[in-house]
Amino acid sequence: MRILVVGSGMYVTGRKGTGNGTILASLIQLAKQQKLSEMVIVSKSATSALHVEEATANISARLGYKANVRFVAIPDELSDLALLVKGESFDAAIVSVPDHLHYAYVNFCISAKIPTLVVKPLTPTYEEAKSLIELSESAKVYGAVEFHKRWDESNLYAKRVLKEGKIGALNYIQVDYSQKIKIPTEIFKGWSDQTNILQYLGIHYIDLIYFLTSFTPIRVSAYGTKKTLIAKGIDTYDSIHAFIEWQNPHDAKDKFISIINANWIDANSGAAMSDQKIKFIGTEGRLECDQKDRGIELVNEHGGVQLINPYFSEYLPGDDGHETLNGYGFKSIERFVLDVIDLQNNAVSFEHLIANRPSFRSASISTLVSDFANQSLAQNAAWVDITKK
Repeated sequence: MRILVVGSGMYVTGRKGTGNGTILASLIQLAKQQKLSEMVIVSKSATSALHVEEATANISARLGYKANVRFVAIPDELSDLALLVKGESFDAAIVSVPDHLHYAYVNFCISAKIPTLVVKPLTPTYEEAKSLIELSESAKVYGAVEFHKRWDESNLYAKRVLKEGKIGALNYIQVDYSQKIKIPTEIFKGWSDQTNILQYLGIHYIDLIYFLTSFTPIRVSAYGTKKTLIAKGIDTYDSIHAFIEWQNPHDAKDKFISIINANWIDANSGAAMSDQKIKFIGTEGRLECDQKDRGIELVNEHGGVQLINPYFSEYLPGDDGHETLNGYGFKSIERFVLDVIDLQNNAVSFEHLIANRPSFRSASISTLVSDFANQSLAQNAAWVDITKK
């Protein structure tokens, strides 16, 4: 199986102290398991070749497997990508580019009949998302969004608690989610003013709430603050605070509200890249998940105090004398690759994946909420009814 990776940024190969990324490491792990034969990484920047080469060498050394990874520069972007795809055959694609480019690249890959996984969000607007759903489902070309929180064991435990009614009916869900300021000012400086913290990061929890409850979002109010980043010349929100009302699709009287507080101006000296907590308050109890503090603290002279989350994407000792990549970040990518292989072998139906994975259709709910939240932001935090246009 040959896979095309569009983009070579932080999540693919790592950047500026963020390690070697998750996507490339996951694919090399899968290649070691004989699931992939070649990975072709494309980027419009020829200088990315060095990042790919270094990351490949580092990951291969850790996993004890010489991976077949090739870099191709596509300076003319879609036109050069079209020439590459025309001359070679790919079984799947992963798209990891800035938010505002998602639609163009995903549309290209699906139109080329290549099953595609895209990093979140699916697209910035619901109109774009709806177009990709129609394209994917009419052609029966599988498309999904890399919402790895659906594979986090703590979230799956929460799903079971809610399903079994252990805290009664939901009254509200509160999320506090933030990242270090180097994300918008250094790592994504070139495009952070073309997105916002709810669309880029908070959307993980919008999708998660939908995944955990199956409730329908019916209206949203979003308030944003602008102080720190705009003073640094980056015109985007420091924080966004979204209030979303959800309704049981089977009982219109059964509703709850979610409050998502998201920012990306945390101090770079923080103990973790992401600070994330979620709490569920029901009529008969509560469930709280601290998804930053997983109970592992590392203190040393080099890094100070670090709270480690080995459950996301981590190299751990394997039984062959080399390390093995583990975690729900890896599981999300692995599941996509295995699903594509199963589709090829007629071991799973297209319809099953649409219904049970973060498919374009399922993931579009988070885009729908984010789109209307942006409308609320433009209307001074007015409540906006959510409708599928």
